Amino acid sequence: MTYLTKLASPMGPLSLASDGDSILGLWLEGQKYFAAGLEAETEERPDLPVFLQASAWLDAYFEKRNLPPLPPLAPKGSAFRQRVWKLLLEIPFGETATYGGLTEKLKASGVSASPQAVGGAVGHNPISIIIPCHRVVGSDGSLTGYAGGVKKKRFLLELEGVDLSRLYTPKRETARMFLPTAVHERAPAPGQMPPEPPPAPGKFPCPCCGCKTFPVPKEDALAYICPVCLWENDVFDPGEDQPSDENRGMTLAEGREAYKKLGAVREEFLKYARKPLPEELP
Repeated sequence: MTYLTKLASPMGPLSLASDGDSILGLWLEGQKYFAAGLEAETEERPDLPVFLQASAWLDAYFEKRNLPPLPPLAPKGSAFRQRVWKLLLEIPFGETATYGGLTEKLKASGVSASPQAVGGAVGHNPISIIIPCHRVVGSDGSLTGYAGGVKKKRFLLELEGVDLSRLYTPKRETARMFLPTAVHERAPAPGQMPPEPPPAPGKFPCPCCGCKTFPVPKEDALAYICPVCLWENDVFDPGEDQPSDENRGMTLAEGREAYKKLGAVREEFLKYARKPLPEELP
């Protein structure tokens, strides 16, 4: 049995889950991976002592008062994710860490890791705010990788007094760089820039269409868009059946099916998609 309750907050409604003794999850409204992994059988129990303890902690947090002890926490996840979530709890209030910095800490303790794998674990943290995944930023100061959204991440960091002047929200790449070869080879009209050279073949398979269009393994392909199917690689690696924010909520399974039918993950992307080069074919 999983017990549920909702709490009001300056960020909107918060949904909490418990096994009766510990907090299993805390999600913001509309958060990615909402209630992932919970049992189907649930019951509303706002009077649970652990919910009252969590509510007291959250009230103190948002009111910037001295924080009481954390409620018991029992997030569900792999051993690797548990190690990452434990590191998140070590990031002090009002400070930030980077994906690379967390990776180095894991390696120093004998755990094999990459910034992308750490990003996946951070993004799948099921206990938002209390396990402070919002305190992790890119090594260049970019505010990326928060399942609750960048605006809410900025809100929490500002609440904690973090200097936001050194942080920024990265702009998304456009699809212009992925125009098909046929477009690149057209003669430019008078006054236009000369065409870009034909695309170089990739080396690693796209998780959606399977064509070898990625210049690096998908685990390292941050914000990369496959030029064949136009699937944007998801740093959180949500799996085949979980919605991908980078792809407007489409799951990887849906993207694969759309590519088979349309030749791209969305019909409106067809004009940007190119055919795979011979050496890119699966």
